[in-house]
Amino acid sequence: MNSVVVFGKQTIHNSCKRFQLGGRNFLKQPIPNQMIVQPRIESDGTVVLTVMVDSLISVDSPAFKMEADPVILASTGRVEVDCSRLEFIDSSGMAALLHANKLLPAERSPVRLTGVGKKVLTILEMMCVHRSFDLQLRN
Repeated sequence: MNSVVVFGKQTIHNSCKRFQLGGRNFLKQPIPNQMIVQPRIESDGTVVLTVMVDSLISVDSPAFKMEADPVILASTGRVEVDCSRLEFIDSSGMAALLHANKLLPAERSPVRLTGVGKKVLTILEMMCVHRSFDLQLRN
């Protein structure tokens, strides 16, 4: 797991963010110099951005944008975000994905989200943004 998750009652630092998953409360503390996105380019020119964390929340969103923006802007093909590790996303994480969509010209949009799990799909649908992406669900 790439993030520090704290269970139970412990000191909460300003950099920690609370979130709920499966009815349980969690705290997520950012890890310094943690890579949020691992980019690679496929042979057909498609840029694949693999999300390296299990939850894309407000702690991770600025780093996601900072790491993904230059790759997306320099790309000439389609853009895919591999969400196979992603188990939870909040409104800030959703905004980061929508931001990636806005960076693409019309002929190369929308961003394709691959490996989307049931929990993340449910959140996308609840926020009414699932139609903003080309979705490929996890098997």
